Amino acid sequence: MAKKKRTFLGNIWGFAKYVWGIAKWIGVAVWNLARKGIRARQASELEKKRPREKPEYLPFEEIETFEGELSDFESGLFQSKSAIGLILGSRGSGKSALGMRFLENVAAKTGRKICCMGFARNSLPKWIEPVASLEEVKNNSFLLVDEGGVEFSSRNSMSSANKLLSQLLLISRHKDINVLFISQNSSNIEINAIRQSDYLLLKQPSLLQMDFERKAIRGIYEKVKAGFMKHRDEKGIFYAYSDQFQGFASNSLPSFWSESLSKSYKDRK
Repeated sequence: MAKKKRTFLGNIWGFAKYVWGIAKWIGVAVWNLARKGIRARQASELEKKRPREKPEYLPFEEIETFEGELSDFESGLFQSKSAIGLILGSRGSGKSALGMRFLENVAAKTGRKICCMGFARNSLPKWIEPVASLEEVKNNSFLLVDEGGVEFSSRNSMSSANKLLSQLLLISRHKDINVLFISQNSSNIEINAIRQSDYLLLKQPSLLQMDFERKAIRGIYEKVKAGFMKHRDEKGIFYAYSDQFQGFASNSLPSFWSESLSKSYKDRK
């Protein structure tokens, strides 16, 4: 009798565990579905808050010319299918604003697909598509990568991100992709990206920045150091170095500019 009782209790316990397992599985499934629904609603709300305005073209202002024409440089960029550019400068010098102004001018003049990496989606107008990885970049796009030194550090040149970046740069002319990197210092950028650069946009350097720049870029900074001092009161001042134009120019803020755009990495751990 005692043995039958133990068997009966064991069966009840086994059945209870079975029922509990099913209930637990159902609970987890319901929770995951609810969480997905919450995330979907949050994403939808963020999407609704994104600015809707169309891109506005505002030309760069020519400040001092050493060689070529600024208009030739800009029109050449519009026509190019796979130009590679770098924006360098100190923290807070306006690198992101310059990069976004390039995106807006390109979008307004060419109608190309525009995407970026390193910015919050709800801070961007709907004609800019934020991407989380380089695989998401479509053909015939203009890609802006903010703080390239964070994502593609030369100290991690063998990382998967750098391998992917190198592949993208090598095939950019086949996929019609323009790439523009933003970094505080060229030493942060993987060397392959610098070797393939078609133009440089230099913002005001920090006190010690030139000491740590790569040799070729440090030489350019040294040549134009006096110019940065001369034009230090000009808003949006930058030095352009390209085949079409070498000289100082200034950029206006993008029409959709906000403080959140200038702090795109504030939440990075």
